[in-house]
Amino acid sequence: MHSSFSHDGCLTVAELARFYADRGFQFIAIGEHSQDMDGDKVRALAEQSAAASKPDFLIVPGIEYTCNVPGMHILGVGSLGLAPDAEPLTAARVIRESDGFAVLAHPRRFEWQCPAELARRVDAVEVWNVAYDGKFLPSVQAPAAFQKIRKANPRLLAIASHDLHREPAFYDVGIEMEVPALTRAAVLANLRLGAYQIRSRYFSTGPQFEISWTRAALLRVFSSQLTCLRQARALALRWSA
Repeated sequence: MHSSFSHDGCLTVAELARFYADRGFQFIAIGEHSQDMDGDKVRALAEQSAAASKPDFLIVPGIEYTCNVPGMHILGVGSLGLAPDAEPLTAARVIRESDGFAVLAHPRRFEWQCPAELARRVDAVEVWNVAYDGKFLPSVQAPAAFQKIRKANPRLLAIASHDLHREPAFYDVGIEMEVPALTRAAVLANLRLGAYQIRSRYFSTGPQFEISWTRAALLRVFSSQLTCLRQARALALRWSA
């Protein structure tokens, strides 16, 4: 999610901490837009994240790097290094050099096209972005598209994200894991190992995002129904305006 350090974030770091702690979350990862950050803001983000973290709630601050490929962002979970340019490979390198976890964000925005070299440099692909794919289910294209990217890097993991900018966009998708201690190092270690589950009220999957053909078929059916409901709602709102 994004805080008010980003130009499109509405909540402060402290407000994000309270918002998610009140909803039962024990850790969150913040990814501020790289174009909004400089050295002073990075230090302030780190300080505010530490101040808002508690023994039972952790903030892992990071940067979401805007790349020179249209629509492509690479999220550095736990990475506070600033990339010198907008090349995707450079962003991935900076994230790894700063001990972060590199995620190819919202691939739906660039039609799931990922060069093989980049697939080998990142740790995970965002298979479900609540802001772009919807609150209730990942996109119907996600399972096959992810496995196609994974051919270039069989170690690639699947991840989900809220990409939250304001409170109404919240949904209960979460990354669930068991850690020996609630620390940045423990969370990042589990992410790298793929020792977690993607969970929500209606859908769950592991870090390899391998689902049966029956679940894939159900995903297509329910996604189609949700699309129809969204279109009907949009028409209703238009008629009532």
